[in-house]
Amino acid sequence: MESVSVGPAAMKLTNMILGHKTDGLLNILQQLALEIGITHIAYVRMSTKKSIEGAMLTSGLVTYPWEWQTRYFVKQYFLIDPTVKYGSTAEYPFDWEDLVGDSAAIKDLFADAVRHKIGSNGLTIPVRNRKNSHALVSFTNDMPRPDWEAFKSLNMDKLQHLSALIDSAAMTGLKLEDAPDVNLSRREEECLIWAARGKTYEEIGEITNLRYYSVRSHLDVARHKLRGANLTHAVAIAIASGVIPPTAVQGSFFLD
Repeated sequence: MESVSVGPAAMKLTNMILGHKTDGLLNILQQLALEIGITHIAYVRMSTKKSIEGAMLTSGLVTYPWEWQTRYFVKQYFLIDPTVKYGSTAEYPFDWEDLVGDSAAIKDLFADAVRHKIGSNGLTIPVRNRKNSHALVSFTNDMPRPDWEAFKSLNMDKLQHLSALIDSAAMTGLKLEDAPDVNLSRREEECLIWAARGKTYEEIGEITNLRYYSVRSHLDVARHKLRGANLTHAVAIAIASGVIPPTAVQGSFFLD
């Protein structure tokens, strides 16, 4: 097992931080995963002013397959995901295997993730460098466990450095601290994100397992809270103000 070599993708992260024109962050993370021999990279930012569920739904970016991103919402895994719950207070890197415990639900979540090619191994690195929020950067892989342990041992310093770069790049031009004081419920945020992605009330209902009129009600309440003239206006306000990320309308799970 050799130490990973950081290449052009890391330089693109630096260029993004410096404000230079480069690839989108999602593309950079995909390139970076290939360069360092990782299957997927996930970035989640949580604000101390929001619930864990709300922060997870609205702040972050993952290279996971779109099928898994949708399934994660449909199965409401965000309610039990131990990487987010533990990561909300963690200060040091942690391995996903240490979070399984005796919970059948968590075992099922991780098993389902493996079936959807997320990776059998996972490592999350907390990044705590701002007053009102912190980030979690996760790396996954399918290599045999002994190789994974050797990989972590050899590369932990580099992975922590890359995590800080990813966080800084993601925060370029984004100011969570300045988001308006709009307190959407988890369901309101969830429905608004799917509406931002162009889903109809019926489609949102199927994805979230909500009735049509419940979806409509959640979106109406969100629109009034955001003072939008209509749903499209409310989505625009939410994106422009940081209540939901700009790329909620794109094919990413969180932000770009």
